[in-house]
Amino acid sequence: MLAAAALLGLAACGPSQQPAATDPAPVEETTSTQSADPEATTQSSAPPASDGGGTEGEPEGGATTAAEVPGSEEGRTLIIARTVAEDRLTEQDGEKRLPAQELATVLEELGGVAEETPDMAEPATCENDLRYVPSADVRCTVTATFDGSSEERVFVAHPITAPGGASGVLFTADEPLTEEARWATFNGDNEVVALGMGGVYGMEPVPAEQLMTDVQTALDFDYRDEGIDTSGWDLTVQECEGELDFERLTPVQCTAEDAANSQSRTVWALPGTFFGQEPGLIVSVETAGN
Repeated sequence: MLAAAALLGLAACGPSQQPAATDPAPVEETTSTQSADPEATTQSSAPPASDGGGTEGEPEGGATTAAEVPGSEEGRTLIIARTVAEDRLTEQDGEKRLPAQELATVLEELGGVAEETPDMAEPATCENDLRYVPSADVRCTVTATFDGSSEERVFVAHPITAPGGASGVLFTADEPLTEEARWATFNGDNEVVALGMGGVYGMEPVPAEQLMTDVQTALDFDYRDEGIDTSGWDLTVQECEGELDFERLTPVQCTAEDAANSQSRTVWALPGTFFGQEPGLIVSVETAGN
């Protein structure tokens, strides 16, 4: 069964204020508690800060292209992400991998935008193991039921790493991430969180000045209830290079100053049209020393 899911952190804070270290207010019920589940969903939600106005390590068979999956030209790309327990991962040829069967199980465990999986439905399947290398992706299919009718949905899985080193998976519905977005979300030297910003966020492009404020909110948010440790971050956003357009899953590069050493670190912001959740931001931070 396909579940409603969250991304790296989905709790609640008010606009123009520091995020509160309170229990997240889940948008939808999940099958596990946030504090105890080693595979907690990684998306938190906050009221809107504004109305929002083929490389080295490529997986076997090459990266999936948008032309190879249906629906890639229809609407905004929907996203699901979560962390996975390290004991589900394997190592092969010096690479961390999530086996195809485990990856399919993660997708099935996500639960619920599907009302109910038909009794005769095929289980979720994924074509390959997910490799934790830049540009990797794996095409998966799962049967879901919406408004009484069943359909097979395609999700493309990509590797991510959460703060503190937890491994995760970012699923995009129908189409894969662009090469630019792949690099921004997983290049071996970055950590990813995400934060819901309210139901109207991203209806219009988010201006660069507002994006700076919103990225700062995502950086400062307390994700501990999601099992995500950002205690190593003490970052102040200095600038973002442009507006964030939710019609295009394209990262905007920002710069933040690290209070620990006064050095600049690269931060990427991507639009988060989260599957079954309110929209928000995906924020990827260059790890210290890189």
